[in-house]
Amino acid sequence: MKLLLVEDEELTRIGVLNYIPWEAIGITDIQMAEDGKEGLRKALSYHPDIVMADVRMPHMDGITMAFEIKKHMDCCFIFMSGYCDKEYLKSAIVLSAVNYIEKPVEPGEIIETVEKAVKQVQEEKRRRFLEKEYEGRYMETKDEPGQREGLSWESTSILADKVEQYIREHCQSNNLSLTVLADQFHLSKQYLCFVFKKEKKTTINQYIIACRAAWAKEYLDTHKEYRIKDVAMLSGFTDSNYFIKCFKKYFGSTPMDYKKSHEKEQKI
Repeated sequence: MKLLLVEDEELTRIGVLNYIPWEAIGITDIQMAEDGKEGLRKALSYHPDIVMADVRMPHMDGITMAFEIKKHMDCCFIFMSGYCDKEYLKSAIVLSAVNYIEKPVEPGEIIETVEKAVKQVQEEKRRRFLEKEYEGRYMETKDEPGQREGLSWESTSILADKVEQYIREHCQSNNLSLTVLADQFHLSKQYLCFVFKKEKKTTINQYIIACRAAWAKEYLDTHKEYRIKDVAMLSGFTDSNYFIKCFKKYFGSTPMDYKKSHEKEQKI
């Protein structure tokens, strides 16, 4: 994995280069730059996976450099600074920086931060690989007999089925979300949404809500004693009013009215 170190202080630059066991933490190639302008120029030709940069440098500061790099490529950013500047910290958050290290830097903190960045890059590369693999299979099969308009591409169909099954099995968890699903299947949220909507003709969030409402209906059918608030919580809803609204949308009545109607039908 490649790392670009951008630091205007020579002693810090050489110290960081020489006192960190780079290969042991996953970095196989390092290049250095002395200021933001040189860092930007090298990044555009070097294409680093991780950029580790000082914040305050001559000619171009580290934050400005990072925003310029971000226009051309995706990479992880680690910032170093001897100043506690809130505006710089805000910018680091916008850039999704792995960490903001205060100077004087400690080798242990650098090692821990770089290891975290390496893991993040590896996970992102895995996501992209899987997405390209799915897209590649689609391009190979979309014009073959039996794969034309109106029929599903097998890979996306299988993926959508797996997501659907996972939602059904975990819909009671109020933590279930698009983010959780993307992490579970190692795909981006955008791509997962695209595949699910294409194959199931509904959005992931809509399907989660529908599954929770269906689970609540089944619970009402089989239990006599309950509180609406408890049913909402058990079925994965965090707000009982929202639960009532969703239940009525799918079944035409509130949970309480549904229960009364169901009890009357059983007596007849």
